[in-house]
Amino acid sequence: MATARNHLHTTLTSFNPQLPSRPDAIDLAMLALNDRGVIQHCSPDCEQVFGYRTDELAGHHVSTLLPELQGTELVMEDRINARLAFLCHCAIPFQARRRDGRYFSSELFINRLNQQNVVVLVRNLEARR
Repeated sequence: MATARNHLHTTLTSFNPQLPSRPDAIDLAMLALNDRGVIQHCSPDCEQVFGYRTDELAGHHVSTLLPELQGTELVMEDRINARLAFLCHCAIPFQARRRDGRYFSSELFINRLNQQNVVVLVRNLEARR
């Protein structure tokens, strides 16, 4: 897991040099969704970022964690929704909700994983720096 986190950190810092210098200083959760936005799998880091164990999130809609995505079609014509992709590309903050109901600002990275799945990386912008 540490090697994957280091690789991910290197990739993310190439896009955003203002990220913390240590990979373990980034609160980053990975969610694998189906095209309808239902969580299929999530990384163990979801517990740190959102306060949920990984087994608690499977089967729930992503809007449980990211309320702004409620009613948003993630995939249109086999591609990530163009407006959503644009907002993520511009690093527009999204409100994320923890298990205890508290909200925090987050940055999303969203991409097509394969023909039927979407991967979303959620970075807590309020995490320690």
